[in-house]
Amino acid sequence: MTIYTIGFSGKTKDQFMEIIDAVGVSTIVDIRLWRTARFVPWASGTNLSNILANRYKYMPELAPTKELLSAYKDGKIDWPGYEQEFNRIITDRQIEKLFSTADLNNLCFLCSEKSADKCHRRLAAEYLLKHFSDIEIVNL
Repeated sequence: MTIYTIGFSGKTKDQFMEIIDAVGVSTIVDIRLWRTARFVPWASGTNLSNILANRYKYMPELAPTKELLSAYKDGKIDWPGYEQEFNRIITDRQIEKLFSTADLNNLCFLCSEKSADKCHRRLAAEYLLKHFSDIEIVNL
């Protein structure tokens, strides 16, 4: 069973579609706090929903809080602090209860960050890895 993660930054719509189709993504789960993409209009929530149709799902339950995101962007906390707080948030939200094993196969968490290294999409996938067996995480 594979959970993918992808960021849309630096990709055209065609590149994005080519990547997710090549690996067989069944559902894109948009986990951004805000579904806008000022510099990448095709990646705004409404546009993505139209492009992906029934393969698109928005789940703000997997997004950071506005306060956490602001604190990180403003330099009030560093990445290790962000990771710790985000993991506390998703633990409190019990995000594992939002998914069945069948839901997770070929699911892809979407965010804007180019790399998963410092992105909450990786943290959400790693959290689910602790709650479901036989999961592989692939950052696209």
